[in-house]
Amino acid sequence: MDHLHNGTQDIHALIVDDDDVDREKLLRLLRRVPRNITVAQAASQAEALDMIRDPQAHFDIVFLDFGLKDGDGRDLLPEIRAEIDPDVPIIAVTGHTDEQIAADSIKSGMTEFLSKRSLSPERVAASVEEGIAWRKYRQDMRRAEEELTHRSLHDPLTDLPNRTLFADRLSQACARARRSGDPFAVMMIDLDRFKEINDSLGHAAGDAVLITLGRRMREHLREVDTIARLGGDEFAVLLQNVDGDESALAVATKLTELIEQPIVHDGRLLYVGASMGISLCPQLGYSPEGLVEAADEAMYEAKRGAEKAVIARGEQRRTVRADERTMLHDIEDAMGARAFNWHWQPKVDMRSGQVLGFEALVRWTHPDNGPVAADALIETVEQSHLLEDFTYLTLDTVLGQYARLEPGLDGAGISINVSARMLERPGFVGHVVEAIRTHGVDPAHVVLELTETALIAHPSQAKRVIEQLQDHGVSLSIDDFGAGFTSFGYLREFAVREIKIDRSYIARFTESRFDQSLVTSLVVLCDCLGIPLVAEGVENPETQAMLVAMGCTCGQGYGICRPMPYEDVRGWVDGWNATHGEQRMRA
Repeated sequence: MDHLHNGTQDIHALIVDDDDVDREKLLRLLRRVPRNITVAQAASQAEALDMIRDPQAHFDIVFLDFGLKDGDGRDLLPEIRAEIDPDVPIIAVTGHTDEQIAADSIKSGMTEFLSKRSLSPERVAASVEEGIAWRKYRQDMRRAEEELTHRSLHDPLTDLPNRTLFADRLSQACARARRSGDPFAVMMIDLDRFKEINDSLGHAAGDAVLITLGRRMREHLREVDTIARLGGDEFAVLLQNVDGDESALAVATKLTELIEQPIVHDGRLLYVGASMGISLCPQLGYSPEGLVEAADEAMYEAKRGAEKAVIARGEQRRTVRADERTMLHDIEDAMGARAFNWHWQPKVDMRSGQVLGFEALVRWTHPDNGPVAADALIETVEQSHLLEDFTYLTLDTVLGQYARLEPGLDGAGISINVSARMLERPGFVGHVVEAIRTHGVDPAHVVLELTETALIAHPSQAKRVIEQLQDHGVSLSIDDFGAGFTSFGYLREFAVREIKIDRSYIARFTESRFDQSLVTSLVVLCDCLGIPLVAEGVENPETQAMLVAMGCTCGQGYGICRPMPYEDVRGWVDGWNATHGEQRMRA
């Protein structure tokens, strides 16, 4: 009924009747109908089958006689429904007048029953109008049902499959893989920086990001693959015929590139990133829930580290406990109440005793569970949407504290730890600079500590951000150096103010010749580059003395001073200077 849908009154009708006279009579009556009707005629069941199977033919209404020479016309009903349209009106036109035959005809799928003996222009015209109206009603109902079904299985914003449809397709893929061994991959995707856009620019901007990224990823993937929006800024992908890490990571790399391309909205360029976790079938089994859980865990592993995509391994799987989710809510509440404390640990020149600076270390006492380990707190924050707000809260609090102490610290600076993921935030540098300006702190006294994994994973991005910070007078310290086996070549590429040797090397320093050789090599390298070398984890006088003898004069650790509450710093500085003043004079 394409002509009718296009707004015209054209109708294509098919008459199936083996009686020439009856066909001609019906044809004359149809021409009197106040519509433009094109009529095709078939004199047998075979001829009718050829016509309705012709892909070029289409019919809006069929007039069908029962008594054909080569069979019963009613036998054509399934073929007409299948080949033409399940809703095409079929009018029975027969010489029979039996009421039972008429009733059986309607039950079998006929739209109406007409007796050849009582045909009239008015009756035929009414049958046409009623048949076309019935067809439209049926099509409207079918479209409504299809629309409801589509809505129940698709995300209303992006029109991507939703969680329900994704779960169904994943279950089918698992069953197929179990039967025939067809491999596939499940990918979980969580956007980075989406909360910042949503909170600062509004939901319209956030919706634009989700719609654009959904379209980009769908256009890149194959038709056999499935991408779904599970809710919020979380997407899932089902990749068919992916049999190994290399293939899965190649797709992840491409999707990452697509996601990181800027999005234009309301005259602004918006930038987001993504963390991805991937699980493979059959390597991790055939359980839909298990594959999703493994991919989800790998995605959080990506959020915690520097890699943007992580392949799930069976031995790495963990269960996300309910108390972890509760902890996130408690952390968010603590942020709102500014219930965190930052303890300050000094860094000193181990020869002269001069205080060179302090490192701010977060501490939190849970209102119900007591003190929370700093490593557990940081790990939870880094894999969550709270990272950015927590980082800016840290900057605001610590710089505010330092501003009050700075005049009495004799040039000692403050070091603040920053996650590698913050380098991806477009507004990060601006926020650091603004916080320094707000608190009136000398930027030359502010050092941001980054683990070396940030430099390994994204050297070009890290270099760009570090250079921007340096332009504003803010310096960089590489923390935990040696833990990630950074190439020494990187040290020439970055504007590094200091290097802090990972405490694992210092812990066994007095007994390990390898660790002693490593420190000696680093002392020579840093001396050539003009970069101070700091030993973390200095626990005793013997270690301190050996480090100084080898040329590593800067140290930090419990053997010098434990981290102390901010309120104790000024008193500690005065006491330390009084005790070590003579040592400083000799140096």
